[in-house]
Amino acid sequence: MKPNKINPLSVEFLYELFATAMRYDLVCGVLVQHVKPEYLPDKIFQKMLSGMANHYKNYKSPPSYAVLSQLFNDDPDAIELINTFQECDGEKNTEVIIDMLEAYIKGVRLQAVYSEVGKLYNQNKQDKAEDKLREYAEWLSGFTLKTAAFIDVGKTFSERLRKNRQKDQDALHSQLPPVTRFYIHELDALNAGRSLRGQLTCFLASTGVGKSHIAKHVGIHADIDNGLHVLHFQLEGSEEEVLDAYSGGLISRNSFYYERGRITDEEMQQFEQQIAGYKGSITVRSFPRFNSRVSTLDIKNGIAEYRKLNGRSPDIVIVDSMDLLTDASRRQWDADHERSKRIAVANDLKDLAADENVWMVVTYQATIENRDWLNDEKNVLTEYNCSEAKGLARPCTHLISLNQSSAERQEDTMRLHIAKSRFFKKGDIIKIATDYDNEIFYDARRTMNLKR
Repeated sequence: MKPNKINPLSVEFLYELFATAMRYDLVCGVLVQHVKPEYLPDKIFQKMLSGMANHYKNYKSPPSYAVLSQLFNDDPDAIELINTFQECDGEKNTEVIIDMLEAYIKGVRLQAVYSEVGKLYNQNKQDKAEDKLREYAEWLSGFTLKTAAFIDVGKTFSERLRKNRQKDQDALHSQLPPVTRFYIHELDALNAGRSLRGQLTCFLASTGVGKSHIAKHVGIHADIDNGLHVLHFQLEGSEEEVLDAYSGGLISRNSFYYERGRITDEEMQQFEQQIAGYKGSITVRSFPRFNSRVSTLDIKNGIAEYRKLNGRSPDIVIVDSMDLLTDASRRQWDADHERSKRIAVANDLKDLAADENVWMVVTYQATIENRDWLNDEKNVLTEYNCSEAKGLARPCTHLISLNQSSAERQEDTMRLHIAKSRFFKKGDIIKIATDYDNEIFYDARRTMNLKR
């Protein structure tokens, strides 16, 4: 395609644009993110954009022609437009198409601004007209679809501030429930209500301390306290084990009693009413341990499948445990490159949290098992107790370690150490009380008594 022969503001360019978006993920992502319905010439194009945007949101890939045709099979005008896209299909230079799309968006907005400015001048509203032109000029100076563009901080200051204000307003009026809590009072106080959507939080612990307990603690209280929807991926232990543990946690009873059915009919009736009152949900997806290489792509596909089945996205995604995952490439990493694999997995999960707008909570096994070192309560686990050291911690928004000596195990207490936090002070050590006998990771009342 020769770009100089196609006018970016022509309908012929739109045929090329949509055909290219059907073929290339990159162009489809740019199209659905930056093109607004009012930029398009008629309702058929707008319907097409809406259909492609919904598909891309759910599957992070463009729809096939067959899928798009099925979506609009009762609309002959839409089918005709899809056939036109198909006629324009072929290998394209995505960089050229994106450059032309940038010119298209700038041109469409310029036409709209001049039309509005003309009306304002005719109404003797010169100040408002000048404000509109100034606003467009500021937007134009900062707008680009080039990912590697240089951005002038000063020139784009006002426009970016407006965008930040708009994002804040959108968040306040969003239909998505806020996700802001760790369900541990001391951590919640430090987080101070910041949104955890799009963030990756890793809980690090040595064997037997309670990685799985804290993961389920987040899931249970997100459901009970805030009515959030939790999707839990279990990569170690049996499916029954995690389901029984969650069930015990929902009623604050040892999972042993639930597992053995040692709950009376009267208690069962009470618990059923109690659970029915919870507004959120917990969904578990378990993977078999043998002959199974679970990758971050399986996590991504699992989220898409959850959304398809439930008609909504999860608010929180839990992965127990991250060290059992491989990255999206599913390549066979040898022992010498295990460190690179773990870092690739963490980066994948961070990107997935941002793409899906969820809080990604993961657990990770510490490398140190020296009991004498762990029993010294002056010591705490940090990023250097991961086999990947700082490489693993870098993508994480939070890295929080669970530390417990033998004496603390007898007392049902432990120390949480904030090894990394992007938004609040790191280095704090928080002493908490636990009650694993009743499937309670954080015993708030006893924790308060520890401080007296």
